[in-house]
Amino acid sequence: MRLSPILAVTRGRVVFLAVFTLSLAACTAGAGERGAPAAPQTAAIWRTATLTDVRSGTSFRVADLSGKVVAIEPMAIWCSSCVIQQREAREALRELGSDQVVYISLDIDPAEQASDLARYSQREGFDWTFAIAPPEVSRSLAAEFGDLVLSPPSTPLIVLDREGRVVSTGFGHKGSADLVATLEQYVR
Repeated sequence: MRLSPILAVTRGRVVFLAVFTLSLAACTAGAGERGAPAAPQTAAIWRTATLTDVRSGTSFRVADLSGKVVAIEPMAIWCSSCVIQQREAREALRELGSDQVVYISLDIDPAEQASDLARYSQREGFDWTFAIAPPEVSRSLAAEFGDLVLSPPSTPLIVLDREGRVVSTGFGHKGSADLVATLEQYVR
């Protein structure tokens, strides 16, 4: 049986929409909405994955930083908002002067290389931890905090207190005074 051209196009669109919807559901399965619990398979990966500081070559895990206040800034080298935010972070970290704060700029762009990130941090005069997020870490962050955390221009920031609890998440530019105020309350 031959379908009329209009029915064939309509049928093709229905098939496309069905395949697209199933693909989207598979890709986002377990990716919790903001505030919803993350899927068990990805929930703690961002905390437990071994990362490498591209500046020093030192390996670390976020989970091992308990006892310190940790600020994680998902970023990318190409992101102009990120460099502006990082300049504010540099000033805030100087003002805080505390070895109780660990600031991590976590490059979530899968195309960027550790050597490029190291050159970037050196060129800009940023002297804190810079690491490349493996894909499973990026997926884990998105599962817990929503997809916007993977948009560097939104200047996401995740703050953990000394016990490792997430105490602050936010998006948008934060001046150095705002960063100091946010971090200082957990350093005490």
